[in-house]
Amino acid sequence: MIDNNIIQSLGVGSGIDTSNLTKQLTNIERTAPQNRIDTKRENTENQISDFGLISSAMATLQDAAEVLSNPEGLYSKTASYTDSTALVPVELGTDVQAGSYTFTVEDVASSQSLTSASFSSVDDAVGEGVLTFRFGNATADGAGAMLTTGGFSADTDVEDVQITIDSSNNSLEGLRDAINDADFGVQATIINDGVDGYLLQITAESGANNELEISVAEAGGSPTDNDDTGLSRFTFNETASQLIQNQGGNDAVLTINGLLVNRESNTIDDIVQGLKLDVLAADPGVPVTITVSDDKAFAEQNIRDFVEAYNLFLDAIKPATGTTEKKNEEGDSEKVAGSLANDAMTKSMLSKIKSVISSAVPGLSGTAFTSVGAIGIRTELDGSMSIDDETFDKAIDENFEAIQKLFAPDTSTSDNSVFINSYNDNTAAGEYEIEITTQPTRGGYEGGTLGGITAFPNFDTTGQVYDFVVNVNGTSSGTLTIPEAVYASQEDLAITLQTLINSDTDVADSGSSVTVSYDSVNDRFDITSGKYGSSSNVSITTASTDITTDLGFAVADGTAGTTVVGTVNGVGGFGSANVLLPALGQPSEGMAMLVGEGATTATVNFSRGFAGELENLLDEFLDRNGLIATRETSLESSLGKLDDDQEALDRRMSSYEERLMNQFIAMERIINSLNSSGSFLDSLIDTLPFTATK
Repeated sequence: MIDNNIIQSLGVGSGIDTSNLTKQLTNIERTAPQNRIDTKRENTENQISDFGLISSAMATLQDAAEVLSNPEGLYSKTASYTDSTALVPVELGTDVQAGSYTFTVEDVASSQSLTSASFSSVDDAVGEGVLTFRFGNATADGAGAMLTTGGFSADTDVEDVQITIDSSNNSLEGLRDAINDADFGVQATIINDGVDGYLLQITAESGANNELEISVAEAGGSPTDNDDTGLSRFTFNETASQLIQNQGGNDAVLTINGLLVNRESNTIDDIVQGLKLDVLAADPGVPVTITVSDDKAFAEQNIRDFVEAYNLFLDAIKPATGTTEKKNEEGDSEKVAGSLANDAMTKSMLSKIKSVISSAVPGLSGTAFTSVGAIGIRTELDGSMSIDDETFDKAIDENFEAIQKLFAPDTSTSDNSVFINSYNDNTAAGEYEIEITTQPTRGGYEGGTLGGITAFPNFDTTGQVYDFVVNVNGTSSGTLTIPEAVYASQEDLAITLQTLINSDTDVADSGSSVTVSYDSVNDRFDITSGKYGSSSNVSITTASTDITTDLGFAVADGTAGTTVVGTVNGVGGFGSANVLLPALGQPSEGMAMLVGEGATTATVNFSRGFAGELENLLDEFLDRNGLIATRETSLESSLGKLDDDQEALDRRMSSYEERLMNQFIAMERIINSLNSSGSFLDSLIDTLPFTATK
């Protein structure tokens, strides 16, 4: 570093402001490379900013396209219905079939309500032991007690629930909380009736088959259900009824177009697919007509909104990709091109978007419209979109289904036993020929001929030991026992067997299930796995003598199922159970087809629709690994390199300035030395005899 006293002495000898001169010379040297760095930085930062602007505009356009590609955008329904106090529609799905549905409400669903004897306080002890709750259908007498004979028919599909009452919760309040905390669909409430004191009210879920049977095992084993002390005060079964039934459980009973249906709840969403109803009151024989139709006005507005969104998109990106009027320093207007006006990648992206707008939608076949131009959506000379209202309105009115297929994704098949279940971003729209060379099947077990059973109908299993263990798809059940009962028919026994196997914890937890059927031709029971493929199988691994002799369930392996094998456009695919997947790298990659038993060949067709194609294209641009993100990363890297260039330039200019400074210091020293020599000579001349001034 140059010493300050030297710097301060600069110019003393020569009279030149060498310090300022050094700075000026350094600035002159810096100007050209600095301008190059600043220009590159400004252009790069402008491009990053403009790519952000384009990304935001594309995301907004993608949102508008997504509205049309989602079912709600074009497949929404509207409903009109008869004014009624009995039934109202509360929700319409996009999958509800348009048409008229006539309902009558014959009865409403209700919940069974049981009430205990009174207690003086919520802290009163209730006794200790275990309450067992079973679900089913209970029949009570006129006094609200369960009938002692045939009063309860259990629902074997629902597991029993046990509630333990001990010293930690031995109170009316503790019992209430224990029932509610178990969270099994039963609500317990303490009610002060204002006369006798505090009552425990137990309410089941609505429905005739959700009623309760409550049995009590007192701590120590005594007293029993018949006693009216201790925990047994909450008994409600065929042996004793210490609780009083205030209201029985009941199903909602309706007719739809004359067909009688029952449901456990007053909120019903499974009679007509996509239609949710609230049953309010019984009104027997009085019809309520619900008319469902396509909400064309909603769909039309969504299409118009998209056209507006596209035009706003073009306006939004214009500062980045076109020319705009701006004021210069003198206040005059001049046209300024955006930083991406000549960018090749940006031009390519916009060209692809415009191509989707103007081209036919890939994969559409057998439909009236294959491009948006066919329904009156035009592209103007400036690139914007407009709507010919006459053509557009006519298409909406006369061919709405074709408009739905034009905009939204659509699949079709020539054979309903083979259909497209799913697809992904890699799947190319188009038509595909499917050939099934190996059909999918489910594994199963064929029982032997029923042995010596002649009691059907009303087959009584009392006294017989019908135990067995079944292996379903590689998972073994626990030991299963057919309940002792009288079965009206082989079909009734088949239902019991099916419920028994499917209710087993190990089988259910593995996600497996079976169907049990009676084969009347061969007089046997068959157990079929609910799963397709080579891993599907059912075997009997343990069987009691009675079940082998009477029902034909001998220890034996079943027959494994088969996995589907087939081709897509002649190229072998991959089979997974009953799902056929095309080979990787093929146009159909990512498409999954469900194949039914008996399928041979089919032609399937897939279209993303106009909105789906545009949405998929924009996703390529906007993805975190897409074109814009990659370009922004490159530009950010360029800024980093410019920072490095700036640091290098600063170092070089500092060195240059220091070199000039040293040169000027050396010059000043020389001049100063010459000035000193001149003064000496002047003094010497003044002292010489012939040159002295005096």
